[in-house]
Amino acid sequence: MKRKIVSMLLVTALTVSTLAGCGGNDAAGDSGSDASGTPAESGTAADGSGTAVEDTAEAADTAEKTDSGQASGGEYGDYVFQELEDAEITYYNFSIKGKELYEQEIAAYNEIHPNIKINLNLVGGGTDWRATLKAQISSGEAPDIIMVEGSKDFDTFGDMLEDLSDQPVVEHIYPNVIEDCKIDGKVIGIPGGVVCYGMLYNKAIFEACGIDGSTLNTYEAIDSAFATVKAAIESGELADQFPNLEGVVSLPGAEKWVIGQHAGNAAMAMELKSANEAFKAQTFDFTYGDQMKDYIDLMVKYTPEADNPATLVAVDYDSAMGGSFCIEKTAVIQMGQWVQPVISEIDPELLDKIGVLPIPMKGVDEDNICYGIASYMIVNKNSSDANKAAAKDFINWLYMSDEGKEMVTSNISVPMDNFDGFPSANVISQECEAYAKAGNTTTLVFSSTPDGWLDLLGAGVQSYISGDKEWSEVAEEARTNWSELRQK
Repeated sequence: MKRKIVSMLLVTALTVSTLAGCGGNDAAGDSGSDASGTPAESGTAADGSGTAVEDTAEAADTAEKTDSGQASGGEYGDYVFQELEDAEITYYNFSIKGKELYEQEIAAYNEIHPNIKINLNLVGGGTDWRATLKAQISSGEAPDIIMVEGSKDFDTFGDMLEDLSDQPVVEHIYPNVIEDCKIDGKVIGIPGGVVCYGMLYNKAIFEACGIDGSTLNTYEAIDSAFATVKAAIESGELADQFPNLEGVVSLPGAEKWVIGQHAGNAAMAMELKSANEAFKAQTFDFTYGDQMKDYIDLMVKYTPEADNPATLVAVDYDSAMGGSFCIEKTAVIQMGQWVQPVISEIDPELLDKIGVLPIPMKGVDEDNICYGIASYMIVNKNSSDANKAAAKDFINWLYMSDEGKEMVTSNISVPMDNFDGFPSANVISQECEAYAKAGNTTTLVFSSTPDGWLDLLGAGVQSYISGDKEWSEVAEEARTNWSELRQK
């Protein structure tokens, strides 16, 4: 099959509100918009939720494979064709930006299963997709496949969750994220995509200082490397090669989602282990709060504003990203795969220099990036047997056939081990995937924190950076706020 479908920013298009959900629990993630406060760049959300699809399929080749495969019951990559009863199913998704891609996926699936009609139902773009979904369920028009965001949706729509544990695709899900797919030990959600991030760094700058970034897997090693880069900047030895360079780290302290929920996720996940556990937790001990403090201190120490850290609270995303890191004023920034379009617009050549460093929890777990499932496909257990069979088959086809995989990974990765021949077009995702395959990740738990808690944590970190609060106060407030908000 020579079908090539290049979809810029695919899978995060499935999960627009989840990066904050990334904040989706604090603001109106229900609308399908990014509630993290992550800004949009040129029509593409900074979390990577824009979609552009280019289809260069070769129809004759497709038809040839379809005919031979269907006739023989043969395989399409990892996917095994099977006969299905006629069915008409509805696929509900909250990302309207993915419309063209989803239509391509459905059309390709129908080439081998023309007797399965899939109605695409997209609700988002300012519309409360959860409220709309609830209304459809109440009216007796519940969809058969539904894209949801995680633990809170598992709880809300719990009486619809079909057990998918026996599906072939499940055996390919990475062990380090599988628990987030489960309720009561049963797999009920198939990953729709991941959010992954760490400290992005400019390899060229580090190499100019004699540093191999791939060896930086401890807090001490990272601290030492940053010190070396800082010394090289201050001595002027990098001035000819990088004339704009003025500091090691860009830190957008004005963005609570960066310094609170994203920076703190590693500490949260070490204590709470999974998004589902975080959702159920009535208390939060902040066991690894000191490790989060050390990480914040590390970043602050190497910013251009280090001598006056209070000014960092005024540094926003645009200044830190587009106005600093992307034009090589700095060499490091904590961000993830969603910033690729920003870099592409400002300096496409910089993409060839991007590497990813871990977010080190000093003395505890120092070589992990944050990597977790952003959205899940669930199947309605109350659908007819024929519709459930068709829904499951479509999901297996999407993540196991060569054609489906080629569509899925056109921007970021999915946490599955059968995509080796289908690398992401997103270079940051590729860098993060190496950590995921090695198991060097902490899962994403921030979307399962109590409503409003992340915003308070971010404000607390801002107060610490500006010198208005001691870290002990920030940590104690975080514990108290968790307990109080969880009771509401």
